[in-house]
Amino acid sequence: MGSHSLIWAAVPHNSDGVVFQIRIVHGLQRFYVSRRVLEDVFDLEPRASDAKQLQHFYSHLTRILARASAKRSFSGPDTVPLQAADFISTSREQFTSSRHAVA
Repeated sequence: MGSHSLIWAAVPHNSDGVVFQIRIVHGLQRFYVSRRVLEDVFDLEPRASDAKQLQHFYSHLTRILARASAKRSFSGPDTVPLQAADFISTSREQFTSSRHAVA
């Protein structure tokens, strides 16, 4: 996680994903991971309860925080949504680095 630390995480009233706030270099930043991203990227089962969404978020916390901090390194007033594409590039980077390690 480096210098980025989780301040809080919660499921919004509409039960769609997780909103969380982290401390970054110059303040606090809020992010949002939708239920769809949790389902598509992290294999959350469809129609999962709020508690299950939050549990799944914490199961993948390191990866989510890494992508969040890469997407926004300086704080702003808005809530930054994390998209599935933000995580797909990480998978490709891991695959490429694994191939170089084997070679």
